[in-house]
Amino acid sequence: MNGSAANVNRGQANIVGAKRGTLSLVIEEAYLLMGVMAIAFVSHTYNMFNYPLYLGDEGIYMEQAWSVLTDGKLSPYTYFYDHAPVGWFLLAWWGLLLPGKLLAFGMAINSGRVLMAVLHVASTFFLYRTTKKLSGSDMASVAASIVFSLSPMALFYQRMVLLDNIMVFWILLALYLIVVHGDRVLTLIGSGFAFSMALLTKENAIFFAPVFAYIIYSNLKGKYQFRFSAVGWMFTMLAIVSLYPIYALLKSELLPSTLQGLGSSQSPGERVSLIGTVIWQMGRSQGSILDPNSLFWEFSLRRWWPKDSFLVAIGFASVLVALLLGLHERKHRKGLLYASLLSLAYIFYMARGSVMLEFYVVPLLPFLAMTIGMMMARIFQLFPGRLIQTSVFTIALFAIVYGSVQASRDHYTLNLTQVQHNQLQYIRENISPDAIMIVDDDLWVDLHDGGKNYPSYPNAHSHWKVTGDPEIRDKLLKNDWRNVDYVIVSNKLPETLQINGEKLVQDAIANSTLMARFEKGDVAVEVRRVNKPGRTPPAQTPQRGTTPQRNR
Repeated sequence: MNGSAANVNRGQANIVGAKRGTLSLVIEEAYLLMGVMAIAFVSHTYNMFNYPLYLGDEGIYMEQAWSVLTDGKLSPYTYFYDHAPVGWFLLAWWGLLLPGKLLAFGMAINSGRVLMAVLHVASTFFLYRTTKKLSGSDMASVAASIVFSLSPMALFYQRMVLLDNIMVFWILLALYLIVVHGDRVLTLIGSGFAFSMALLTKENAIFFAPVFAYIIYSNLKGKYQFRFSAVGWMFTMLAIVSLYPIYALLKSELLPSTLQGLGSSQSPGERVSLIGTVIWQMGRSQGSILDPNSLFWEFSLRRWWPKDSFLVAIGFASVLVALLLGLHERKHRKGLLYASLLSLAYIFYMARGSVMLEFYVVPLLPFLAMTIGMMMARIFQLFPGRLIQTSVFTIALFAIVYGSVQASRDHYTLNLTQVQHNQLQYIRENISPDAIMIVDDDLWVDLHDGGKNYPSYPNAHSHWKVTGDPEIRDKLLKNDWRNVDYVIVSNKLPETLQINGEKLVQDAIANSTLMARFEKGDVAVEVRRVNKPGRTPPAQTPQRGTTPQRNR
């Protein structure tokens, strides 16, 4: 009897000890997770209003969000289906929550950058939990989160108001719901919804779809809910995505105005159409990976490598090794296989030869970070003893953090956007609100919406629309630069005009007088007054704002 009681007591003690051990692990993981999320928040918010320079693409998405908020329209100009609108719907919703709407944090792009920081912290949470589930390793999840948040290249692009950053949030949410909660039908349907949001934010999310399908199949095959869950995921995703072509159909903008437009890859056609724009986009090419002069190699070697050689070199090497290991032992190393396939799916998108911009690398970054984290954990597990493993991992992680912070000094110390602040202030103090101006999109919302304290400039138009929108080019300006009053020149705008052949804007600049120039290092912006027949040249000396700073 006494022996039986002792056995019961020992059993109860073991259960209590197991519960305490489990609780201890949960608490430890919670601290690690809060730590990496805090790092993500601080690294992205510190100095984010000052660096990097406001980008014209950021301004485009902010002006479309502003149009949704103020006019209930998808764009302040003719919407031609270049991107689905969910990304700027989210920006508009965010502006609706803020007390000062899109001007709550000063210049409009700042409000968007705050949302990007919020989404990045959430994305870090999804990345951490997904990596932990796939690898079973705290080392892997911590390393992946740190690389994702402190990489100089990630910091540079992830602070910007880009559809790519919004798409990453939805992709990681969709993956998290499959991997961490994939045994529940409802969460799989939620994953399908998140993936549809990614597609309706930026269409290149479609390149992740085959890997997502494989992950769902691999995780659920043989289980009773497999068919229902897989069909539920697919149906939810397709049903929501179909709303986009249905919208175009209801507006009679699904197909081009002529059958000839269906076979043309030269332009979207005379009438805007979803199918016409898709064909036009698919027909654009700037060289594939096989072309040494393509933008893939231009960006890889001259933009991404100088920004973050560690992420590029170690990341790509980790993807190849992870793929080999994952294929060799598919049952036991699913995480390595998933991470490598997600990376390779997006590398294929970038390398295949379509039009590419420098920040198109953004959706690849979390999966490079995930793969690096998993490979680091696997290497350090080869060391004998948990203490030695932890010590070596800590030293390696400290080296990564130190190297990343040193390489990212400009991100935390440099103020580049001050030149754009000065440019905007000069316009407000010296130019009449009824002036017709050609601008880059970085200042568009701030000029059109001055809030309570500043005038609005309804005739400030994007140089893209001056060139490509008949409503602006032909009806307002009569295709004549003499009908322009001022040109607001952003950094490197002349190069963009030259590449795109925007002759009307180039002629306006060529026939203008410099009113003000603000510069810092190799960054310069200008305000120029167009010289018209009968107009007296400005008597004032051009204002020049200069901050001593070495070129960066």
